[in-house]
Amino acid sequence: MSDTPEKEAAEAAEGVEAAEAVEADDKARFREALERKARAARSQQAHNAGGLKLKGGSGPSGQGRTFRRKAG
Repeated sequence: MSDTPEKEAAEAAEGVEAAEAVEADDKARFREALERKARAARSQQAHNAGGLKLKGGSGPSGQGRTFRRKAG
């Protein structure tokens, strides 16, 4: 037989509550992932900040030498 309108409304409300709980769970996981990403970026910035001010201050220059044949 068919359910009463009160039962159907109660079941629909339970379904909505379950969907909201799942959505809240997804949002919490997303926030946690963003926080991990931001934390990693901050630690990388701190690591890079401790380096030299000038990049390539010692060692080979950025350009390689070019050799050309004499034309004459």
